[in-house]
Amino acid sequence: MWLSRMKALAVLAARVAVGTAVYVTIVVLATPLPAAAGLMLTFPALNGLAFFFSEDERAASIAKSMFWMPAVNGVLCGAYISVFAFGATAGAAALLAWCLVALTIAAWLACVSRERVRKGIAPEHQLAYALAVTLAGILLAAGGAIESTWLPGAAAQAPSVAGTDGAGWIMAAIGRSGLKIGLFALALVTFFSAIAYLPISDSTRGILAGLPLVPFGGLLAIAADAGMSLDERLQIFRGMMSGVWLGSAVATWFIYAISRFFGMRTKRAAPIADNALRFGAILLGWAVTFGVIVILAKAIGWLSA
Repeated sequence: MWLSRMKALAVLAARVAVGTAVYVTIVVLATPLPAAAGLMLTFPALNGLAFFFSEDERAASIAKSMFWMPAVNGVLCGAYISVFAFGATAGAAALLAWCLVALTIAAWLACVSRERVRKGIAPEHQLAYALAVTLAGILLAAGGAIESTWLPGAAAQAPSVAGTDGAGWIMAAIGRSGLKIGLFALALVTFFSAIAYLPISDSTRGILAGLPLVPFGGLLAIAADAGMSLDERLQIFRGMMSGVWLGSAVATWFIYAISRFFGMRTKRAAPIADNALRFGAILLGWAVTFGVIVILAKAIGWLSA
């Protein structure tokens, strides 16, 4: 009994370590791209790991509720940014930041507890749903670009980026993102513990794969950062106002592609080769997702210049 528990804990620790290492890599790669901050809020890192650590036969069922999560998280992040940007004052910014994160968490719980979200998007409607999310994302991104011009403070300017010469910038990037990395590790612990020790449904797995600890915590870290002036915080949020909407669309297409692949593929006889193929598919999905984010970030920067 003791040995089996230790083995289970070791497996959990290994999964969290691997998942966190993947996320650290993503964070480092995104560091030279400050314009991608809004797009990265809903990057499907946890979504991909949820597919990998679940059986292929469950992919289609898990995806149904998971499809809702990028849209729900994106809308709540967009609302947080907008309300803070137009309501914060120098003397009460931190209080507003904490109040908003509490309201955002309450709204998220209210959304994911709805029967329609738990039931998810049926497979025959998922392509139409992805197209609708993309169209809505484009329209809302255009609205966000207009909204950012009304933001109080100085004219928009690109945030400064630390130099990327040598290896020191990598450790600096990890240090600056310590809170986000820690929150992602906590999200992994929550997800992996739930699937290992609780009799949760595929619907709940899909929802937990969209656990928004990283985006909500990241927004709070910016909004409540007393080390930056209010205007500096507003400039960061200004740069996120368009990308946050498009990020939800990108994550939705990742879920669509990966769930289809896992649900339709033929298993390999050798477990090692099979898992290598499965993880390779996730890595390819993340690489394509990141490439799309880079292109969109550059396009947003060019259009707003």
